[in-house]
Amino acid sequence: MLFLVAAVAISIATGAWWLQRVAFTPDATRDSAAAILEEADIRVELNTVISGAAAPYIETNPTDLGTLLEDVVMTSRPGAAVMAPVLERIHDRIIGNLDDPVVVTGADMVPIVRDERAHDAPDVTLPIGTIGVLANMRRTLGWLALGTGVIGVVALVLGILTRPDRRDVLRGLGEFGIALAASMIVFGYLVPVHLLTALDNQTWTHAVPRLAMRTTPVVFGAAVIFAVVGVVLILSSMSGGKRRQWSTPLSVARYRGGDNPGWG
Repeated sequence: MLFLVAAVAISIATGAWWLQRVAFTPDATRDSAAAILEEADIRVELNTVISGAAAPYIETNPTDLGTLLEDVVMTSRPGAAVMAPVLERIHDRIIGNLDDPVVVTGADMVPIVRDERAHDAPDVTLPIGTIGVLANMRRTLGWLALGTGVIGVVALVLGILTRPDRRDVLRGLGEFGIALAASMIVFGYLVPVHLLTALDNQTWTHAVPRLAMRTTPVVFGAAVIFAVVGVVLILSSMSGGKRRQWSTPLSVARYRGGDNPGWG
């Protein structure tokens, strides 16, 4: 029972850490920016604000600039790289890490619209606030990872102190593998991709599912491996308890030399 508690608790801590690292840790990398920009509504919102602010200063109209941003910048990986600093600040804002509003300056717009004249454009404050569901989830994941991690380690230590036999250890490892597989699916896919958007369907809430879906192949691949290893270990522990002892003493008859019952 102690090994089962340890397996479940440590697997929950691992899943919470994974989700926090993948979807609730803002960065300015191209991969993260490209994932967020896969959401069409997010591209439209950013495009509308940036093209409307920069167009008058680069002598074009917002429609033509918006088409350029959509076709060349926001849907390409090089374009995602120049959008990354702005998206990092937005990510910090929606999950509650940043209290100040997100401001896009003229200097931010220059690499995005590919025109130095955009430097003279006025600063634009994006109408993006903290999303309560995401902020609460970020805080919950931190405490969940810490709390279940401590419980899991304590249960594991107590289980080891009971001096378990080999069969109990194998079963505990098998239960850990299955629990870890379930935790990866729940925290790596179900919670970020389906639960959060069901609770809050705002445009920027969809940034989290996009970030989580980057690692979907890893999540499901790891879950399959953990589950298979877990089942094999549990079956091994069950068969170990039923193994017969094949080395038995040999039956030895007394030597009789012909009719003489003795040696003399």
